[in-house]
Amino acid sequence: MLVPLPLILFLVLAVIFAPGLPRNLPVAVVDLDASTMSRQIVRMADASADVEIVEQLSSLSEARQALVAQRAYAILMIPAGLEHDILLGQRPEVVVFSNSQFLTAGGIVGRSLNTSVSTFSAGVSLRLLEAKGVGSDRALDLITPIPVQQSPLFNPSLDYIQFLLSAIMPTVLQIFICAAAVLSFSREHHSPNGMPRLQRIALTPIRAILGKLLPYTLVGTFILLLGDVILFNVFDASFRGNVFVFFLNGFMFILTCQAMGALIALIAKDTTGALGMMGLIVAPSFGFAGVSFPRFGMTLFSQIWGAVIPLTPYLQLRTDQTLRGAPLEYSLPTMAWLFAQLLVFSSLLWVMTRKTMTQIPASQIGPVTKQVNKS
Repeated sequence: MLVPLPLILFLVLAVIFAPGLPRNLPVAVVDLDASTMSRQIVRMADASADVEIVEQLSSLSEARQALVAQRAYAILMIPAGLEHDILLGQRPEVVVFSNSQFLTAGGIVGRSLNTSVSTFSAGVSLRLLEAKGVGSDRALDLITPIPVQQSPLFNPSLDYIQFLLSAIMPTVLQIFICAAAVLSFSREHHSPNGMPRLQRIALTPIRAILGKLLPYTLVGTFILLLGDVILFNVFDASFRGNVFVFFLNGFMFILTCQAMGALIALIAKDTTGALGMMGLIVAPSFGFAGVSFPRFGMTLFSQIWGAVIPLTPYLQLRTDQTLRGAPLEYSLPTMAWLFAQLLVFSSLLWVMTRKTMTQIPASQIGPVTKQVNKS
């Protein structure tokens, strides 16, 4: 729970996302024109790093079979008479069919094919305008009178190592941290003599909490740092923030997860119920953290659920300090949000621990005896 499983999952996730982006996704082509211009479109599409032309078929029905059989993620169909219509100044349509069942692959293929066709179209328009005596600069202005800059909002680097892997690793670690805290406190709370023994050893609730959680804090911090070493050194993930703020954010994240897990253990009636409650809260937390879907577009229930989970402010500040390079003043509200969670969960944990200890009968609390066997 503490070291082997998180590291194994980190390595498995790293291998899965190692390419950063899917490359050379298979595409089928239906070229009904078979002209010089149509072959140029095919060559430009195949030259893209995201797409690989694997089949050139003669009909759309054959291409549909390739799409259904998953031999291709998309179909590039070039209509008959393409070159003839272009030379006459008309606007023929090149159609791209993509399989939306594979959302990521279909989106990448569709974007790449649209870019290739648009580039080809712009080149043809430029040559036609120059043939009519229009200057190169003027022709470029006519083709793109208003330039548009497109910036992906939630994956600005177009790299799934930065976008998903750096967020999934802390998500996985959060589950193990909370589960370790649940099991640690459940071992005392749900056993007949566990809390009296903890009362005799620790004497105070604060010492009991620190004694139970501090070793797991050190191990969790080490695992989180090791995961970041893999990201920033092995995969060259970008880091544009403050190292101290980044480390403090991770440390508060671990403490908050532990306090929440220990609190759940003291609230639940048994260990199984505590683990189930913990899983219900933290397992779907990635979907509510606003990584792949913006939180301002979520329902009120989803926003509240995400607000009480430590992963949400942690990932928000992590993104600010790695991808965006946000100044410290922009990260302070997020740090205050996470610190407030830490105070709330820690205070409730102290109250529950003190309440549980005070409910122990006095007859069960006595001096710790030490037995010595004499031979």
